[in-house]
Amino acid sequence: MKNRMPFVLGLVAATLCSGMALAAGTAKPQVIILKLDDVRQVQNGSVHPSWLRTLAYVETNKLKASFGIICASLEQDNPAYFDWIKAQQQKGCIEFWLHGYRERKTGDKTGEYEQGSFEEQQAALEKCERLAKEKLGFPLTAFGPHWSDTTDATDRALDAVPEIKIWLYGPKPPKHFSRLSLERVMALENPTFVPDFAKFKATYAHSGAQQPFLVLQGHPPNWTEERWQGFYQIVEFLRAQHCVFMTPTEYMNSLAPAQK
Repeated sequence: MKNRMPFVLGLVAATLCSGMALAAGTAKPQVIILKLDDVRQVQNGSVHPSWLRTLAYVETNKLKASFGIICASLEQDNPAYFDWIKAQQQKGCIEFWLHGYRERKTGDKTGEYEQGSFEEQQAALEKCERLAKEKLGFPLTAFGPHWSDTTDATDRALDAVPEIKIWLYGPKPPKHFSRLSLERVMALENPTFVPDFAKFKATYAHSGAQQPFLVLQGHPPNWTEERWQGFYQIVEFLRAQHCVFMTPTEYMNSLAPAQK
């Protein structure tokens, strides 16, 4: 019973945003971590309107989600952009995480973490953390690469950066990273950028329904109205399954110490 307490406390915290009631003696509900990628500045230093729509939906329905920042966007001084991120982080329903430093372009042959030595990758990760602390006032606890595979050097570099506690879509188990690695089972989108409810539901029944947690990746800046509706249907379906939505750090804190 003692080992269940961290999960129960995390679940109680999640219900403050999810609105789900806890019933005595019920089985653990599945945890959903919405891993939403590619926060960056656009015109006038704001963010893409899809981020604002996603945020409004999450807040209105008392859910939780995580937004990945492309950290080069923190280089240029932009108080309005920084204040927006800080305000959402402080509210507690959104966690921002490290989605790499540079944004990969279509013509780039390799992703950011498919090249470079351990020392080079560690320096790049540390630069992202330094920017986050300077511009936002908090470290980025979770990491997930932007449009890139990773190498053994990435695995080592992540372990060398103490601010990073969680690897989103990391290997199971990592070779070097000694903290929490959350593997990929399925995504929101199929194919990438397209939340297709019918495909999601079929994959969920086959691969996802029995998992204790799912990290679900999506890209709001690439969602048309039709794609947004697919996202909406998927999340409403998961809510109907009585899933609990958590941020990455909230999920980490919910685990018994032996599982972290």
